[in-house]
Amino acid sequence: MARYFPLDEYEARWAGVLVEMRARGFETAVVFGRGGGTTDNCGDILYLSNHYAISGGMDSLIWSARSFSGIILQQGKEPQLHIDEPEPRRDLVSIEDVHCHTHPFSGLAKTLVDRGVSGRVALVGTNFIPIKYYRQLEEGAPEIEWVPADDLVRSVRRIKSARELDCYRIAGEAATASLNILMEGLTGGLSEREAAGEAAREVVRRGGRLQMIGTNHGDTLGFDQRFPLTGYSADTPQPGDIVTGTIHAAFHQGYYLDPGRTAVRGTPNAEQRRLIEAAAGIVHRLSDMVRPGAKLLDVAAEGDRMTAAFGGSVSAIMKNFPFYGHGIGLGFELPRISTSMSQPNDIVEKNMVFGVESFLSLDGVGAAFFEDILIIGEDGNELLTKSPSFFW
Repeated sequence: MARYFPLDEYEARWAGVLVEMRARGFETAVVFGRGGGTTDNCGDILYLSNHYAISGGMDSLIWSARSFSGIILQQGKEPQLHIDEPEPRRDLVSIEDVHCHTHPFSGLAKTLVDRGVSGRVALVGTNFIPIKYYRQLEEGAPEIEWVPADDLVRSVRRIKSARELDCYRIAGEAATASLNILMEGLTGGLSEREAAGEAAREVVRRGGRLQMIGTNHGDTLGFDQRFPLTGYSADTPQPGDIVTGTIHAAFHQGYYLDPGRTAVRGTPNAEQRRLIEAAAGIVHRLSDMVRPGAKLLDVAAEGDRMTAAFGGSVSAIMKNFPFYGHGIGLGFELPRISTSMSQPNDIVEKNMVFGVESFLSLDGVGAAFFEDILIIGEDGNELLTKSPSFFW
């Protein structure tokens, strides 16, 4: 077992974050992440160090903050990794200077004090650091002013390197194969959980880590999943039912995709076909628009126009996800493609990776969901999720 990326890849990442720190006026930054299954929160640590913490759970007499890790980045110094495990995996971790703690927040704070750090320090991870652990930072390093900077590393890693894009291409093959199996199961007479089980086997067989497989059909269409606790129910779609399927997983080396499709068990009727084809059509149109230099507000406005032109109703899932896609990498990322969530300066750039999606609903017919993942290229976008648009 060895690191997937060579050391010079990580050195370039550290240098990029240090440049961003300097531009924001920071001498020092502390980057926290959380592993133990929380895919969305491990990305910055994985990106900078290739460390992934596996132990979660409640605090005890000897441990606190299980699954949390932190990295100290300081101008003119090598990065330093602080983990909650007794020993690092030297064959995997890219940072040489590793400190092991049973209480990683207080241990990292003590290190900063020993280094003589005071004043403004960028803090990455305020969106998921519990209050009790933040207080350990405050109490352990009282001379530090913690400045939230949750997008510090994300702003650097939103543009993928050539090696990351190659990794994503492998992930795309796994996502395509897994989604095909899921949709073929749902349309072929399997129960939701049987179809999900077959798809899960393919994800794991290809080296991925699942977060969620979501399926739906019947009277709960319009919600994200038929049974939210697992993502899939024991129910079997009946002939004529619309079925939806999506897979959220770190498909390869932590790189995340969440493609989805809608189909019908059997032959769709005219209204079902119109609904599903319209959802796919929105994604295809917006995927063509997501090109270097495009403003995401403009892309989202076209999505709103096409959704309004289709008509129909507004489902629960449409209220829950009022957007047409998102940046993606080592988890769900910004920016969003949305007239209510995008910023005027959210511009598409070469070598970003986006999920482009749409949701539609039609009273008396059902609801549809469609999502593709693509790499933004200079001469054209590269589709990573190559599952059929229609399963009929």
